[in-house]
Amino acid sequence: MALWQCQVLAAILLSLFLVAGAWEAEEGGIWVDSEAYLLEFQDWVGSTSQRGLENLPRLLLDKDEEENMLWDDIFSVYLPSVDPNVTQSEECSAAVEKIRRVYDKLGVLATVLAKGHLWPLQLPDSWGKLPDGLLYGNIHPWGMQEECTALDVDEEVHSLIGRPLFNVTFRGRYCLVTYGRYEENSTSVRDDDREIPNSASVSFDILPPSVRSGMLMAYPNTPAILSYGTCIPNDCTLQHLRRSLNHVLHPLGKDATYLNCHELDEAITLNAGDIAYITVLSILGLLLLSSSVLDIGINYWHKQQLRKGPLRFLLVFSAYTNLQRVFHINLKESPEVVSCLHGMRVLSMVWVVWCHSYNFQAAVTNNLVHFVEMSKDVVDQTVMNGSFCVDTFFFISGLLVAYGSLREHQRAGRVNWIMFYVHRVLRLTPAILLTVAAMATIARFVMGGPASGMVELGYGTYCREHWWVDPLFVGNFVHPACLPQCWYTAVDSQLYLVMPLVLYPLQRWPKKGLIWLGLVTVLSCAIPAIIIGVYHQPADLFLAKPEVTPEEWVDTYSTPWCRASAYLVGVWAGWILFTVKGKTVKLRKWQWALGWVLSTAVALAVIYGVANYNTFDHRDLLPPEVSIIYGGLSRASYAVSLLWIVFACHTGHGGPINSILSHPCWQPLSRLTYCLFLTTIPIQIIYMGVIYTPLYISHINKFIESCGYLFIGGLVAVPLTLMVEVPILNLEKLIFKRPVKPSMSLTVLTMLAKHQVIVKHQGGLILQWPT
Repeated sequence: MALWQCQVLAAILLSLFLVAGAWEAEEGGIWVDSEAYLLEFQDWVGSTSQRGLENLPRLLLDKDEEENMLWDDIFSVYLPSVDPNVTQSEECSAAVEKIRRVYDKLGVLATVLAKGHLWPLQLPDSWGKLPDGLLYGNIHPWGMQEECTALDVDEEVHSLIGRPLFNVTFRGRYCLVTYGRYEENSTSVRDDDREIPNSASVSFDILPPSVRSGMLMAYPNTPAILSYGTCIPNDCTLQHLRRSLNHVLHPLGKDATYLNCHELDEAITLNAGDIAYITVLSILGLLLLSSSVLDIGINYWHKQQLRKGPLRFLLVFSAYTNLQRVFHINLKESPEVVSCLHGMRVLSMVWVVWCHSYNFQAAVTNNLVHFVEMSKDVVDQTVMNGSFCVDTFFFISGLLVAYGSLREHQRAGRVNWIMFYVHRVLRLTPAILLTVAAMATIARFVMGGPASGMVELGYGTYCREHWWVDPLFVGNFVHPACLPQCWYTAVDSQLYLVMPLVLYPLQRWPKKGLIWLGLVTVLSCAIPAIIIGVYHQPADLFLAKPEVTPEEWVDTYSTPWCRASAYLVGVWAGWILFTVKGKTVKLRKWQWALGWVLSTAVALAVIYGVANYNTFDHRDLLPPEVSIIYGGLSRASYAVSLLWIVFACHTGHGGPINSILSHPCWQPLSRLTYCLFLTTIPIQIIYMGVIYTPLYISHINKFIESCGYLFIGGLVAVPLTLMVEVPILNLEKLIFKRPVKPSMSLTVLTMLAKHQVIVKHQGGLILQWPT
């Protein structure tokens, strides 16, 4: 066999002797310093290690199995070229040339290993090689980043007879490489010494429509799917590596579309944005600390009168008081409070986070094809068809807006529509801005794994360039946005914007307002049904099949006119609860039972009724008529089931369901759900940039991960709530006074004074209407 075929295996065997301490070169032992002895070992055990190493180059270089893979071929996809004309760097090419010389002669390699220096083993060992389960979706041979970056080599290489030959000095630099199809007109865009692939350089037209998930790797020419890790000397940059790779790949019609490199203990450089954000956090932290100290001091010295002076504007930031308010549990029941919403909100947030954990980690999963298996069972629709958890929040939002505005109209005689919008902006925008700024600046300092550069260049770039999208609530129309989950706040705010057109008639002319609300609700169900029928597309994004091309899509998922039905059912719920407020609602047993049976059946049918179609490997679309009906009515039907739950729980017919949903333990978590909504997805995104090996996906793994996301998200949500959400709401109450309905005495005095018929009687007033 050829000499190069035994090198890696021989090196591995030598390392085993070194680790076991069974020999030392200078003291003799079992070590025999000769090529013949190493060749004998190689002939004995074969060359499987070498074949494993050559698999990835074979895939990239399109080598047939019969072709011999040369040592130069292997180096060409892992190390920059030794030709300075290719790398355009004398230092880089020289560093690589010295490393390669160690491997070119087995005797030289043996002398290095004989000294107990294992870097010649660790360097190729850290490279990403073709993994097991490639056809099962294990398409991320990232190698071992920490093994690479831990290399700090200062080696004086000698010959077998001890003559000095050359020095090898380098530190390991880990690089992640993604390749795709090469097109002459495509370019790559550099950003901060890293590169983002141009979409023109990635094409999937070679794939048949039935190919899905990890099975894409069954095609050696599949572009922009396989990403692998390599380790290069720190004298080389990613530009040097990219030039070298493209020198080899371009003649094969391929291109190194993305590269990102890491070194150990890389210096953290703060830019102006980082400094500005850290300054803002410091100011907010100082406000929390100083106001808390002041708050505690006022209580200790009994100076409560200070709370009414100018210091009250500082005390709104008191973490001491606000933390108690956030985690306060109110054990008093009130007919004014829809207490079951606390549990409904928290459980829906858990559902949201669990579903998101599948979506955002799919890009770093090593068993993508398992998605096919995970979607086959009916119970899997809890995740596959889990978008209805968002409709829970649309329903709750519509309920609270309607219920609150009707109560305000009853209390004050009018609704201040200007403050209606001001409150919305003050309630949502500051927390969004603080979260967006974190993703645009300091989030990158937390990440350091192989995929961290891709995450930062994706979401970090989006946040820096499109930071304004989410605070302006247009993330469902402007792409890409910074926070992907804020499409919901955009849709919710757009519906909130037009709600006065529904609520004002309901307040002024209740009967006509109900007719108008009914027409709008019917229209909200008809619009998505019409879109689905006209464009012959599936009822939902998650029911898509390969036959439906992206060009045929019309958005029925994140547009307000297609998501309004659940919101408007919530408005109906708010009106019903306002109507029965303070009244005793009696239901017969059959009415109570029928309500629960129907609401449960409807919810289960909506979520699990399309299980046979909503799978990755089922290629049949829903029948057109079923798709139209399901797409138009499913969200409203699901919200109607929620309406019954809320109505039954609030009117004393909830039984054990009400005991669970209305339990006081939900109250603190319910107050944190908005900030949890903002923080949990950034945490999941950051987690992609933290891991060093791809994740294995399963239901139990994702559930455990989701518990971690919720816990860590809660740790972040609490300070976010204390920094902006609660203080801003406190300031709003101080600055903007709620309108007060004129009292009866003031009305009477005004009226009687106008007609001059005030009559005093025993120190009181007698109302005397003029004739």
